[in-house]
Amino acid sequence: MNYLVNSNKTSSRAHLWDDDDTYCKMYLTGGMRKKKYRVYPDSQDRQICLMCGNVWKQIHTYKDEHG
Repeated sequence: MNYLVNSNKTSSRAHLWDDDDTYCKMYLTGGMRKKKYRVYPDSQDRQICLMCGNVWKQIHTYKDEHG
């Protein structure tokens, strides 16, 4: 799992990154300024974006229930 983080803004949250887009889909839909973000192997001690976390939970809950 990788994380997309705005390293210039210490109050920003880390987004879960799947190599094409964030789990909350804000990266490709234009909800973030792409130049300000970098991909990291850890969350850089940031809280996780609420929408990214919810999508991740839905994916993994479905996989656990349906094999």
